[in-house]
Amino acid sequence: MVEVTQEQIDAWKAQYGDCIWRIPLETGEVCYVRSPRIKEIEAVQPLLQAGKFITYNTTLFKTCFLGGDDVTANETKLTAAASKMMETVETVSAGLEKL
Repeated sequence: MVEVTQEQIDAWKAQYGDCIWRIPLETGEVCYVRSPRIKEIEAVQPLLQAGKFITYNTTLFKTCFLGGDDVTANETKLTAAASKMMETVETVSAGLEKL
C-alpha cells in the first residue's frame, strides 16, 4: 500500500484544481486520479464508438492516474478502478430559454 499524504493531495490540487479523486478498492488498494480534460476524453472517444468500453475507461484511468497503489498489473483491480472514471467528470446544470 502506497501512502499518500495530505501535502501530496494539496500539491495535486494546486496543479490540477479541485478535480482530485480517491478510488478505494475493496481489496485495500487506493488510487488517486484527476478528472480527465475534454481533449483527453475526445482522444479516446473512438474507443466508445468501437464498443471498447473497458479500454476507454482504462485508458482514461492510466492518463489521469496521479498516485497511490498501482493496480495496472491486475486486470480485475484495474477494471474496477477504471470503471469510476466517468464519475470524475464534473458538470454543472444549464438551462435553455427561448427568447
